[in-house]
Amino acid sequence: MSAPEEVGETQILAALLGIAEMVGGLPDTGELLDAVVRIAPSLVRVDRCAILGYDGASKEFRVSVFFGPKGGTPAFDGLRIAAADMPRLAQRLLDLHLPALVVADARDHALPPAVVRRVGLRSALLVPLVSRGRVLGLLWLDHSERSHYFTSREINVVQGVATVVAVALDGAARLDELALERRRFEALARSLADGVIVLDRDLRVLELDRAAEDLLGWQSSEVRGRRAHEVFAITEAEAGIAWTRAADRPSPVAKVLHLRSRDRGTIPCEVLAVPVRGESGETLQVLYVLRERRESPVDRP
Repeated sequence: MSAPEEVGETQILAALLGIAEMVGGLPDTGELLDAVVRIAPSLVRVDRCAILGYDGASKEFRVSVFFGPKGGTPAFDGLRIAAADMPRLAQRLLDLHLPALVVADARDHALPPAVVRRVGLRSALLVPLVSRGRVLGLLWLDHSERSHYFTSREINVVQGVATVVAVALDGAARLDELALERRRFEALARSLADGVIVLDRDLRVLELDRAAEDLLGWQSSEVRGRRAHEVFAITEAEAGIAWTRAADRPSPVAKVLHLRSRDRGTIPCEVLAVPVRGESGETLQVLYVLRERRESPVDRP
């Protein structure tokens, strides 16, 4: 069998730029990974590629997505490899963050023999996916029919691909964490208040949580960027941070304000202003924590 044609630098650069552009465009993570496992083999003259995520709790690598010729990849489906079953290789990948070349007939048995037999391994390149000092998984490349000698140039190319993939995975994980924190915040806010309005330090509206939207009728998209006193028809003094302070400290006392709703009515609320501060103590945001106040007609201004 003749050796595959060398991949040119222009082709490699175009592929890497294409992958980076996909990450920059924030596509669906699953679609991005599927594209990577299809593109990467052609850059280093092999025909199989898999991305394995790393679960730090179970200390286990698990195949997320794979690609290869028909009959060459089913063995990757559902594949799991415990770090404890490949201690020397795990140390190189997890502790040193270095790529590893694995050969089936090597004496050190870097991978468990059962895994070698299952995937029909001859030689493979394993590159850790590292972002912000954490290993998120690994990129596996090999050929289904023959051993492949990975040149230093090819290893560098795969490391470039792995960097982009790691950034994408890290970004997706952070978005998931942010979404979870948002749900926690909303659950806590609903248990303690009738709504929360988030303002910047200039008291411009950034966001209303769902409860505040339900209470006042405003959608965040309608009022974002507008000053609180203009939206809710209160005075600048009432909206201002001054009335939330007693001497030089935030006042723990809620103020009663009549906030204009979207239908031009007014909703009497006890409003507690809570400053959100940075590490040096500066105010970054202000939270208006709302408690709807039931008033009799004689109490209204």
